[in-house]
This record gives sequence, C-alpha cells and structure tokens, in this order.
Amino acid sequence: MNPTEGTALERHKNDARRSTRLSRQIPVMITSVDPAHNFSGKYETVVVNAHGCGVIVRERLEKETPVTVELISNGRSKKARSVLVISLVEGTSWLLGFEFDSPAGDFWEIENPPADWQG
Repeated sequence: MNPTEGTALERHKNDARRSTRLSRQIPVMITSVDPAHNFSGKYETVVVNAHGCGVIVRERLEKETPVTVELISNGRSKKARSVLVISLVEGTSWLLGFEFDSPAGDFWEIENPPADWQG
C-alpha cells in the first residue's frame, strides 16, 4: 500500500465527510450483480448516509463488486459497489461499506435527514 493513502479506515473516515452518517438498523437485501460473485442476503445496516451504507455480514465480498441494495420495506433499490471490506472476526464476519452509483438522500426514508443529504 502506498504510505500516502493511509489505512482503509482512515480513507473511509475522509470519504464519510461527503454526507453525515447516521446509525440506523434498516433491513436491506444486498445482491451481487457480478456473476463471478455469488452473494445475496438479507441484512440490517449499521450506518447509512446519502452515499451508501455499512453492513456486517458473515460472507466476505471482494472490494469493487457491483451490487444492488434493496429496501425490504418497499422494494426500492439502488445500484452500488463494495468500497470497504474490514474483517471483524477472522473468517466469520466483515464490515462491508457500499457506495451508491449516485447520491440518494431520500432513499433511506429518514424523517428530517441531515441538510447535507440533499442534492
């Protein structure tokens, strides 16, 4: 890794400044759209923002894998890609960060979302 890039977590913290993160447990279905990665399941977000979400999963997913993130509550979905893969418990759980193809401030149906989620 290039020393100027910092750790994955440091880069993630810098990316997070684009929109406020909220700790929310929202049921979602995440499905890989890459035939090379058989990944699909129902999860709950641990954090959401206008640019994506974070979830804890039991299966590792490769970084940059294209996925759809679907809200269980209403079936709305957004295209995204995995941008963060952090092992939490070796071989058994990972924190995955997903970034939407385009910002979606109203996707999460949060009442009174942060001002930086608009636009």
